[in-house]
Amino acid sequence: MSRKFDFNEERYGRLKLGPGEKERVRQVLDLVGEKKVILDVGCGIGEIGTLLIQNKNKVYGVDISPTAAKRAGKRGLIAKHSDIEKEGISFRNNYFDVVVAGEVIEHVFDTGQFLEEIRKKLKKRGELVLTTPNLATLGRRLLLLIGRNPLIEVNLTEYSSGHIRYFVKDDLFRLIESHGFKINHFSSDLINFTADGKLNNKWLAQLFPSLGRTLIVRAVKQ
Repeated sequence: MSRKFDFNEERYGRLKLGPGEKERVRQVLDLVGEKKVILDVGCGIGEIGTLLIQNKNKVYGVDISPTAAKRAGKRGLIAKHSDIEKEGISFRNNYFDVVVAGEVIEHVFDTGQFLEEIRKKLKKRGELVLTTPNLATLGRRLLLLIGRNPLIEVNLTEYSSGHIRYFVKDDLFRLIESHGFKINHFSSDLINFTADGKLNNKWLAQLFPSLGRTLIVRAVKQ
């Protein structure tokens, strides 16, 4: 009998960051800062959490993959395994200076409940640092113009990331601000000129973040 397939465990239980994520991660680290109490939602195996710890932060983590959460714990995070859409986040309310949600919201069915749960965990004036793929990248706009699929998933395959939501800047801003946050930063990482991302430009992404690969937002709890 074949074993039960668990997408989150197979796809994310051992996932490591590739070279294309370096600029996104660099910006997240800069936005978070130092000497804070942080919750990393979707912490994975703790690669970003480890870097946050190196910046003298105390880092908690939660991930849907038990394998990933266990590995994150071995790297110094105070990590728990949880499906937060079903179980919530079991850490204390009004406790964290910053919640990091990197490349997570696009996997969530109830995005409103997700943001409300994060808001409960933040201290007064705490900050949310959130990143998500941009549906309106330069490349995706060009693909739509010629009638091609703009790199969105239409079924589940071994190459899928499991995205069920896609965001552009204005929709993401409205969603976040409708749940008690005020956005104080918006940027992007790269503008890609090839499908594999090997040809890219960071400078253009700074000038035109709405065309960049990733939407990077920091918002303050109101």
